[in-house]
Amino acid sequence: MPDPMSLVTYFDFGPSFAASATPELRAWAAPIGSAGGKAEVTLLTEVGRPERLAVVETWTDAERLNAHQVSRAPLAPQTAAGLAAEPDQRVGEAFSVGAAQPAEAQAVYVLVHVDVVPFNLDAVGEWLRAQADAARSAPGGLRYDVWRQVGRPNHFTVIQVWSDPAAYAHHVESAATRAFRANVLTVKGALYDERLYRRVDCAAVAP
Repeated sequence: MPDPMSLVTYFDFGPSFAASATPELRAWAAPIGSAGGKAEVTLLTEVGRPERLAVVETWTDAERLNAHQVSRAPLAPQTAAGLAAEPDQRVGEAFSVGAAQPAEAQAVYVLVHVDVVPFNLDAVGEWLRAQADAARSAPGGLRYDVWRQVGRPNHFTVIQVWSDPAAYAHHVESAATRAFRANVLTVKGALYDERLYRRVDCAAVAP
């Protein structure tokens, strides 16, 4: 059975382009929801930074993801002109992926980039899996997936969804999260990058 893949695309627009960029990205993301092998697509906007958006995708296998990447239409020229930087794409292989629960409008979406030095990765994997298990059983935990970046085995993308801000706060302040962060601090390769988002558009499609 093929392994699922993730694709997270980060968009950073100039602040004055935030309002016009969001509808364009909704249209840019929507067609992939009906593509074969597509399991999920979510358009997010960063809390407090509406000019920063992210599209989170899950695919059933690498072949279909790669084929779609080749055929995907570029952004409209007027939207691309508003980018402060080129979109940043992170392709991930499933590392610790669980079942997701439905999310309401008040849900908190969190994207975390974990960059560690390329040593003792077995221990890092144990920390990541233990943290994922604890988060999935925590109150208000709707999704907690860990993806290893393709070609960069010491880089991980963590996709989280919490039912509301209180559930997210409880997770951050929990003993499990504090222990996880303390462990990662000993091997970090870059600043622990955690960003909060709200959902703009979401579609679930059968593989």
